[in-house]
Amino acid sequence: MLLANLHVTGDLSGLLLDYLGQCGIDDPALIAPLRRSTPSSPLTFQAWWQLLEQVQARQPDRPVGVEVGLTIQPCHLGVLGYLTLSCETVGEALQRFERYQRLLHEGDRAHVEVRDAEVCLRWTCDYGPSTRLSDEVLLVGLTRFVRMMTGDDSLNPSRVYFVNSAPADLTAHQSVFRCPILFEQPCVALCFPLAHLQRKVTNADPGLRNLLEQQAQALLAVLPQQDDFETGLRQAIVKAIQDGAPTLERVAALLALSARTLHRRLAEKQLVFKELLQQLRLQLARQYLQEKRLSLSEIALLLGYSEQSAFTRAFRQWTGRTPLQYQKQVNQG
Repeated sequence: MLLANLHVTGDLSGLLLDYLGQCGIDDPALIAPLRRSTPSSPLTFQAWWQLLEQVQARQPDRPVGVEVGLTIQPCHLGVLGYLTLSCETVGEALQRFERYQRLLHEGDRAHVEVRDAEVCLRWTCDYGPSTRLSDEVLLVGLTRFVRMMTGDDSLNPSRVYFVNSAPADLTAHQSVFRCPILFEQPCVALCFPLAHLQRKVTNADPGLRNLLEQQAQALLAVLPQQDDFETGLRQAIVKAIQDGAPTLERVAALLALSARTLHRRLAEKQLVFKELLQQLRLQLARQYLQEKRLSLSEIALLLGYSEQSAFTRAFRQWTGRTPLQYQKQVNQG
């Protein structure tokens, strides 16, 4: 998976350490690697996911992703955390978050979109989906942060979207979000009423904001560029899917590589071509199934299948449901 080998800020190690301390967990196997990590030594997404899963395994009956998200403080987000809290309004803070989010993570970027009476932060899954626990930390943490900015704990999202399936117990999620929560969606998103953009930030400080923004710009400038090979690979696979020939040989040709060279580059990055193809097909399938004007046979062709039945079998294998069953659930949501 492309995302697994990308990085998140080492500040998240401090977040988990603080959470473990609150829970009274003193496990050297968990704590030692977290203490070795620093903001200048980022974690891979794979390492971050594994740490969350290990903490969940220690507390199987607790909503760990939600609880870790509620633990977030400005210090866990580095310069960006303090920068957003020094802005004048929530809208200004969201703009800064969108501009400097690469200080927190590589991979997919959040985009601020205004539609009708809502403003939404949306993340695509172009690099493959994250885990449910990680997305819970993200969306709960952002919700908490918006409330922290305004000093208003009653400020609620209007909708929340997860790409993964729902947990068995949604009590903790409902207690935090207090709005419709949709699962198995094509993207991760956090939406608020448009009026929230004008809400004042309680600790606004224009002088501090300017200083922190200069620091954020300097930090962003020295970050290594994201891997062009992985970005090009994802784009080439999508193009091959659209052309109806999503084979490794076709993708290699689109990248101006030999099939042998592409095999080697994939192995170097611990990527599996079939897994990448499946992830991108599933992402596209979910997007297409929300387009009511597309028939299942048209979607099958768009995904590079010669027959609708092949698409239906593959989608059932990926999700445990037929395309029609998924479409019905999405439309009801």
